[in-house]
Amino acid sequence: MAGKSGAIKAGAAYVEIFADKSPLMRGLKSAEASVRKWGQSISSFGKQMMGMGTAIVAPLVSAAKYLSTYGDNIAKASKRTGIGVESLSALGFAAEQSGSNLEGVEKGVRKMQQSILDANMGLKATTEIFGMLGLSADSFKGLKPEEQFKLIADKLSQIQDPSTRAAIAMKIFGRAGTQLLPMMEKGAAGINELMEEAKRLGLVMSSEDALAAEELNDALNRMWRTIKMSFANIGAAVAPIITDLSNKIAVLSGKISNWIKENRGLFRLALMVGAGLIATGGAFVVLGNAMMYASKVFAIIRGGFALLKNSLMFLMSPIGIVIAAVTALTAIFLYFTGYGSKLIDWLGSRFASLKDDVTNAVGGISAALAKGDFALAARIGWLLVKMEWLKAKMYLLQIWYSVKLAVMEVWYGLIYGLTVAWEACVFGIAVAWTESVALIQKIWVRAGSLLKGAWITVVQFFKNVWIGFKEWWGNTIDWVAKKLFNVYIWWKKLTDANFDEAAARKQADETFAQDKKERESNADAGRLAADKQADDERLKLEQDTQNSLKEIEDKRAKRRENASRRFDTGMDMAGQYFDDGIGKTMQGAEDGLQGAADELAATKNQFRQSIEKAKKTAETKQPALVAPKADLQANTGLAKATTIGTFSAFGLGQLGAGGGVMQKIADASARTANATEEIADNMGDGGMEFGE
Repeated sequence: MAGKSGAIKAGAAYVEIFADKSPLMRGLKSAEASVRKWGQSISSFGKQMMGMGTAIVAPLVSAAKYLSTYGDNIAKASKRTGIGVESLSALGFAAEQSGSNLEGVEKGVRKMQQSILDANMGLKATTEIFGMLGLSADSFKGLKPEEQFKLIADKLSQIQDPSTRAAIAMKIFGRAGTQLLPMMEKGAAGINELMEEAKRLGLVMSSEDALAAEELNDALNRMWRTIKMSFANIGAAVAPIITDLSNKIAVLSGKISNWIKENRGLFRLALMVGAGLIATGGAFVVLGNAMMYASKVFAIIRGGFALLKNSLMFLMSPIGIVIAAVTALTAIFLYFTGYGSKLIDWLGSRFASLKDDVTNAVGGISAALAKGDFALAARIGWLLVKMEWLKAKMYLLQIWYSVKLAVMEVWYGLIYGLTVAWEACVFGIAVAWTESVALIQKIWVRAGSLLKGAWITVVQFFKNVWIGFKEWWGNTIDWVAKKLFNVYIWWKKLTDANFDEAAARKQADETFAQDKKERESNADAGRLAADKQADDERLKLEQDTQNSLKEIEDKRAKRRENASRRFDTGMDMAGQYFDDGIGKTMQGAEDGLQGAADELAATKNQFRQSIEKAKKTAETKQPALVAPKADLQANTGLAKATTIGTFSAFGLGQLGAGGGVMQKIADASARTANATEEIADNMGDGGMEFGE
């Protein structure tokens, strides 16, 4: 009990500890929520810091980008026009204030310089244009381009006719001349005023800033070109793989197309299979309807058997006995008149087998009736009908099984063809999929290897850069130290007359040389280590790549082998299915025919035994018929007899009929039986002939 109590307490403690509302679980959940909230706060603070940093960096980056673009344009335009950066930036401001821009100033100045050159060469048209302004080629000698620009502007401002002023401006400055006219409206004084305003507002860019902007823009351009070229190199690296993939896909597509062309019969077979299925289905529908009609025939036959049964039952009644007697008399009549023999010959000419069977049956039935065995006579008749039905059944079964075998051969042939087509398609798709997957995997592995190799190279490059930077930094520190040491020597020389400058410098030079040597040695060792590490990583990468490619190739070969094995198995199963189906059909036909044959043989045996039984001679013979006396009526007193009648032999005795009447009936029955037996014997021996 103590042990159980302890277990219960331990279980209760377990439940209490791990229950959702236990203090421990509540504490853990609270700690989880606190840590999560703390983490969210830290993350939010980090995001805010990133936002602040972005807010600081983004404008600075934008400013640097603007500087690189604007400064580079100014610097390049200065080199193209020969105007200083400061003057060109100020002229750009003046042009913008007058409705033009720096680009217009540059175009105008370049056309102006061309016009001045033409004047120096003595071209008449240009000389005349400058002459209209009171200028000549000598007027521009020794002047800077901006001064030449201001001189022409000053002269243009003095022309009062706007049309003439515009025409001269276009001749000298080209199409930009009309854009620059507003800036030249007040002449050189107006331009100088706007340029001074630009200087006051700090809008004039110095040559140093323009140079820095130009270098920054060039560096950015080099960086972007390098990045683009890296993508181009990557594209060049994977281009052969993609080209090979494209070629293989094209070859695979061609093979599939050729396979379709070479196996057109397969698709025709598929069409024929579909049509065959439709035709076979229709044939089965027709056969089913025919069997339904045949069932009606069987119903008629069943009705005939029912009629035969009722007839036999009727023959067992007194009225049936009378009818049987009449039938026997009819048979006697047919025998003695010769019509029965003619009828049997006619049937025999058409149904030889049926003639024999009917002849034997009639003989047996007659013998049975002669012996008074009505049950045996009925049995012989039933066996005759059954035997003929089984013969017809055998004939129909032979036809049916022949048709069924032909249909099933077509059916199983279609199934086999479809299976072969399906297995071939599945095999082709599986092989194509296997090859495609293997190719893609190989491309992926090689691309990954290229990227990893590039990464190794990049890491190696930056390691070397870092080593070089540390070496440069050490050299820079030494250079600063040398400068400071020179200051120190200068100070010591001022303060200490006994200071040995040569010894101090020698010691410093040795120290600096030793430090530089150590840095160079360390740098060389670092570079060698970085190169060795990179080489080792490349070697390992190459081994891993080859192993991966080998693994992919092994998987590909195994999948191809499995696909081939599945294809062979499917083909074997299809062939086995065809053989088993045809074999089962043939075996079923043989079993069905054998069963019908066995049943027919048994029926024939029963039929023969029944006839033999009917023809056996009775142990007691009936007495011979005695001719009646001439005075039978007188002696027996029939003239005075009263008329009485009944259908029952027993009732006849009860009506008071004498023994003489009963004797007469017995005698008549005996004569009928003897005559019937004689007919049967003659028919059985072939003694009955028509026309005798």
